[in-house]
Amino acid sequence: MYSGLAGGMALSILMLPTVIKTTDEGLKLVPNELRYASLGVGASMYTTILKVTLPSAFRSIATGVVLGIARAAGETAPLIFTALFSYYYITGFGDLFYEMGSLAVLIYNFALEPYDAQNKLAWAASFILVLSILSVNIFSRILAAFTEKTKRV
Repeated sequence: MYSGLAGGMALSILMLPTVIKTTDEGLKLVPNELRYASLGVGASMYTTILKVTLPSAFRSIATGVVLGIARAAGETAPLIFTALFSYYYITGFGDLFYEMGSLAVLIYNFALEPYDAQNKLAWAASFILVLSILSVNIFSRILAAFTEKTKRV
């Protein structure tokens, strides 16, 4: 059974290794002295993790999430096998259980067409996909800068 929900699950599983590995490496970069200092002044382990460790590793975690999103946005094969493709719009929550369109599969389908108009639409869709990934990247950098300012205050 093809569905948009299955496509989303396949892409989330595809993102997991990238996000997990970059998060692990980012958490390893936080100095142990910082953790020990927090525990030494009486903070609990929960508070140390939430207030010290995670904010210090936020940039690398955000980078991993952006890399995972970029990888998932460009994947076509998992969507062909799970969500198939449909030219119809999503009109409600119930449409998640049926075939649905995705930008990556649309690019693939239109690039194979012999008509110039579809090829131009494939290039335009590729441009939109790159712009969306760029906007997610810029948003994560703005969020990282915001968290750096709030850490200093």
